[in-house]
Amino acid sequence: MSSPARSHKNPAEASTSWKRWALLGVVALLLGVALLNWQTVEFNLLFVNTTAPLILLLLSAALIGAAIGYLVLIASRHRKSD
Repeated sequence: MSSPARSHKNPAEASTSWKRWALLGVVALLLGVALLNWQTVEFNLLFVNTTAPLILLLLSAALIGAAIGYLVLIASRHRKSD
């Protein structure tokens, strides 16, 4: 008797699989929190006082944080390769 065909994933694929799920979870959580915060808030940016929807500020902070994290990751990889 032949056994049913199984798909064997290599370790690299398994590693990226949980990372994708983690990223999807973080994005879903961020969107959930952001969509609950539509109120307009006053904030100070350097010397400017202005108002904006809180969702805009939350998403901007998330994008800036993601960009900084990505740059730190690239810098650490570069440092390891030297």
